[in-house]
Amino acid sequence: MSYDPAIVGRYGKLVELWPTDHYPLTLNYSVVDGLKFDATDRDGRPWDVKGSMVNGVRPTFKFWEDQHEVLSDSNGGYALVWYQAEGRKITVVSSRTVLARDLDISNWTNPGETHYRSHSREAQILANQLRQ
Repeated sequence: MSYDPAIVGRYGKLVELWPTDHYPLTLNYSVVDGLKFDATDRDGRPWDVKGSMVNGVRPTFKFWEDQHEVLSDSNGGYALVWYQAEGRKITVVSSRTVLARDLDISNWTNPGETHYRSHSREAQILANQLRQ
């Protein structure tokens, strides 16, 4: 599958919308401690939606250390979505939610000075390692 920024952005939006129909989350792009998150739960806690295209080259989830710390401190979490890309649509094959404090991430690396989020370290975790 080739990389087309427009279609990848579309997949991202579809992935963000999917959990709001399946979990008690509201997509509202809330800001906590200066960082934007995709959704909040009924108690107002922040959640970030992460998608992994299982029919992609290397299915992973990407996390940012600054967001992970804020989510952990706020008792927020992640909605993880495994999906297949099919033309302009996606098919969700699996999903789960996990509180950030319950997700031990230890492989933080520097994304490089040219990355727009160079202020925070990133971590990538293979998608199959996060399935329940």
